[in-house]
Amino acid sequence: MSKFLKIVILNCWFLIFSGTMLYASQTNTASDTLILDKGQVKTYKKDISKDRIKEYRQLKDFNYDLSEPESVNIFERIQLMVQRWLAFISKSLGVIWYLRYILIGGLILFLIFIIVKSNSSGLFKPHQKIIPIQFTDNMNPETVNWEEEIAKALKNKEYRLAVRYQFLASLKTLSKLDFIIWKSEKTNYDYILEIKDTNIKTEFSELSALYEAIWYGNFPIVQEDYTSIGNDFERFNSMFNTNRK
Repeated sequence: MSKFLKIVILNCWFLIFSGTMLYASQTNTASDTLILDKGQVKTYKKDISKDRIKEYRQLKDFNYDLSEPESVNIFERIQLMVQRWLAFISKSLGVIWYLRYILIGGLILFLIFIIVKSNSSGLFKPHQKIIPIQFTDNMNPETVNWEEEIAKALKNKEYRLAVRYQFLASLKTLSKLDFIIWKSEKTNYDYILEIKDTNIKTEFSELSALYEAIWYGNFPIVQEDYTSIGNDFERFNSMFNTNRK
């Protein structure tokens, strides 16, 4: 996943989470609000004389503290300003609660687009390395004497090239015995699908993977490696009751 995609997804989730939390805080605040009763209630005004008020003030039960309120210091003022600012922001961003569905929908569509695009590029397809076999006019596997080509490569200690010739010789055998129909535009995987015999299909599939790793993967091999690989090809060729020409 690219860095840009990660940033987009994280931002979307941050907006959704923030809107949800702000809406929840607004809901809790609203539930604690007192409701003014505007019903028709008759009220009566009763006057109390100043002398009676003085008498009440002398009583312990009516001894209220009438001192001046303490002044608010600078830190308390800043705290109050921050609280008011947060309350304003919370009220202003309440619309995110309604936009969260749009954000979620957009995020889902974006992820679907990424999945479809990845699927078209082969991300969710079976892992199979498709490598076309390149030939020149004088290297048609049905016409070349591969025994001679293999001998030349081994004489020059070109073991990777010898493995390539061994594989092409196997294609020649398969084509000659009608297990496959050779065409230059086909891939190794195409030939594997054409083979009906289970044992031959399995052996050829393993040799194909080995050949691709060595030839196309530029995997270096020495004489000892080639001896083991050559035995694998000989075992494969011994499955056919025919001699290669």
